[in-house]
Amino acid sequence: MLKRQKRLTKRQIKEDKFVTFYFKAQDYLKQNSRAIMYGIGVAVLIILAGFIYSKKQAEKEASAVVELTKAKLAYFENDYGKAIPILKDLVENYGGSRGSNEGLFYLANAYYELKNYVNAERRYKQFLGKGNDDILLSSAMSGIAACLEQQKNYAVAAKMYREAAEKYNETFVAPQNLYAAARCYALAGESEEARRLLNQIIEKHSNSSLKSDAEVLLAELLS
Repeated sequence: MLKRQKRLTKRQIKEDKFVTFYFKAQDYLKQNSRAIMYGIGVAVLIILAGFIYSKKQAEKEASAVVELTKAKLAYFENDYGKAIPILKDLVENYGGSRGSNEGLFYLANAYYELKNYVNAERRYKQFLGKGNDDILLSSAMSGIAACLEQQKNYAVAAKMYREAAEKYNETFVAPQNLYAAARCYALAGESEEARRLLNQIIEKHSNSSLKSDAEVLLAELLS
């Protein structure tokens, strides 16, 4: 007489599945050990590279801040001849760092103070592609305009001043840029556009210290 087959319990079924999975995993590891080890090696290298990069980037940022501080000490003492070489080195050797980007702005300013308007304009334009501070970006745009104004290119300078005022209209320098734009439009013989901008200052920036200047210049243009 055949013996009745025992019914497997849930626990035995689970254990059997686990054993099957275990042996299948063992076979897979044996057959694919080289690929698996290669994948682990690549992952470790990526993590290690990321760690090294982060460390080097932090060291780069710290060094850039030191160089920027040196340059600022000379810059704010109006020793632009001393500041420029430090700033140039900062820009060239610490590219991509926050200190380097800010240094680029001060480098442009230093060239402007020395009346080197061609180099100043070039550096301001470089900063526009790298900076992320609205005040500095607005100042860089007005810096380009100022370089053009100093070279008597009044119409283009006026347009740049106006663009800076419109793009960064929430900054405290917006009225200054509007006034500079009006002044350059007047010098370029475009009195109507100059009057429009002066009226804009008077109406929309009535609390600005430039309101009285705008009223004086507007009166001159209307006389």
